Amino acid sequence: MDQNSNENTENTADNAGTATAKTGETDNFNPKAVVAIIAGMIVCLILGTAGNAILPEWVVSFFAAAVEISPFVILAILAYASKKYDGLKIITTIWLLLLILGMAFVTFGMGLITVLPADTVAGMTQAANSGVMTEEASMDILKSMEGQIGAIVGLFFGVVIAGLLALTAQIRAVRVWISRYIPIDPDSFVHKTALTVILAIIFIFAVPLIATGQPPLTSPNGITILSDSPAMSEGIMVNVYSLFWMIFGSMLVAGLFVSKTAAQVCERLGLRMPTAKEFALAIGVGVALVIVFHFIDTAISMFCKFAGLTLTDNAAVNKLFSPYLTPFAAILAAISAGFGEEIGVRGLLQERFGILIPTALFAMLHAFQYNWDGVLSVFFAGFIFAILRRHYHTTFTAITHSVYDLILFYMIIYGITI
Repeated sequence: MDQNSNENTENTADNAGTATAKTGETDNFNPKAVVAIIAGMIVCLILGTAGNAILPEWVVSFFAAAVEISPFVILAILAYASKKYDGLKIITTIWLLLLILGMAFVTFGMGLITVLPADTVAGMTQAANSGVMTEEASMDILKSMEGQIGAIVGLFFGVVIAGLLALTAQIRAVRVWISRYIPIDPDSFVHKTALTVILAIIFIFAVPLIATGQPPLTSPNGITILSDSPAMSEGIMVNVYSLFWMIFGSMLVAGLFVSKTAAQVCERLGLRMPTAKEFALAIGVGVALVIVFHFIDTAISMFCKFAGLTLTDNAAVNKLFSPYLTPFAAILAAISAGFGEEIGVRGLLQERFGILIPTALFAMLHAFQYNWDGVLSVFFAGFIFAILRRHYHTTFTAITHSVYDLILFYMIIYGITI
């Protein structure tokens, strides 16, 4: 009887502590910041997509760099605000569904780029740029689709199935099962929302590779379209803008202005000033990884050939990265990728979602530019970065990642091979 009483007392204390912690999370809640952030992100979306007529080109490019992260920031802020205002859960869920639908639509469109004839894609691009689609052009597009009906159907059903798979995270039983392996709360609306959108990215972004066997951005049509894109000619500044928005967006998602100070957010993201020893070690690990991945990538290529998978077109990848293949641009690109991706993936997500899910997300974020061999290589690299993040901090992995990318860029620039 005494033992049961003690256990009941401990459980009551645990529940009380949990309730106190949850209350404490909203004690510093700033509703004005929520409104300001959501309004600001909506403005970024508008200016980044429709600001060409009224703003200088560099300003539009700055806001265009925010377009990729703004919908996710809005989702995170709405989900967090729903802790305080329960009625926001409906709005958050609607926004989540729209976001998944948008990702599915964009991914389907990216997949079409890889399968349609080059002249058809050129006509579609011209119509999109001019804002005018003639009846003749529409008929030509429909005729060209007839020969690729199998791939198009595969893309369509692929994104539908991927979206439905992601929505299984809305089922409590699924979250309970997943919570056995990662520290999520199955009853947390915030965790449910975050898990759903992460799975949506992982599953949906894999569809073009599965359905067409080609990564959209480095397919022949993709390279042609990107060659005429302003982002290719403004590669250096686009990296600076992207770095700013990735870091700032991650800090907003982590609670900046809404419930945490800048210092608290940096601690939450694992951003610390490295010691001299850590700095030197991070650089050394980055150099070592270049050598290690020479052998890992060779093994991956052999496996993919054995499995009958098409390997990544390195010449196309080099064209994709061509704006960054100068000594100065390579530095900015490496820092942008290293710090932006480490803060956004390892810093923001790993503490809550463990190693494998963020690593899979990290890999699939590259599925539009690499084939399966490249995606697997990125997965293994992400896994190593995640282990380093667990033993050190995000700043350490960001330095390692940046050094690794910088060496790879310089090897391409100067034609160095191992």
